[in-house]
Amino acid sequence: MSAATRVRLVRHGEVAAAHHGKFYGGADVPLSEEGARLSVELAERLALDRPDLVLSSPLARARAVADPLAARCELSVRVEPDLRELDRGSWTHLSTAEVEARSPGAVAAYCADPEAGAAPGGEPESALCARVWPVFDTLAAEFPGASVVAVAHGHVIRSVLRRLKGWSAPRSLELFVPYHAVVELLLRPDGSGEVVHLPAGELPEALARANPSPPDR
Repeated sequence: MSAATRVRLVRHGEVAAAHHGKFYGGADVPLSEEGARLSVELAERLALDRPDLVLSSPLARARAVADPLAARCELSVRVEPDLRELDRGSWTHLSTAEVEARSPGAVAAYCADPEAGAAPGGEPESALCARVWPVFDTLAAEFPGASVVAVAHGHVIRSVLRRLKGWSAPRSLELFVPYHAVVELLLRPDGSGEVVHLPAGELPEALARANPSPPDR
């Protein structure tokens, strides 16, 4: 049996204040000054374990961790377009209140069913999973026994955990991945795997209000 691939799946840092509380999804929004500083600090800590491979979403907020990490380890970043964040369509750059003003009940409908309730013009849950999951299947097949750091986004991480935990899409939305969270996984070439470490995180207040009793708890 092939050895499992150790993957540390990292969320980017805090975005600039102008984007707090808004859906920004696949938009390439900047980090805050603190987010940028802490990204470099996190890269330095991750480099202590000397990963064999560094992957990153193409978005700048993810590269802010991946680039200095790879430089410290004398590696090149493997940029994976399929690790970009969920496309929010017409909700991009809107707050939950603004979405609700335009389409009352839309956020709650999304929380109840992320597939049917996806933002107009945005990416449904099935499309997110269809592009993200194969990235990690390929990793496990090509790099058995290796140590990998992959820097990505909240919904990318959620989709991977959904698969490993056997969660439904609504159940997975109960998990909020904090900025700079490091989720540790073991992945095998047969598609199986396990979650070794999962940091705690609170659901943002606006989403909690929209979905006070999440289904499939």
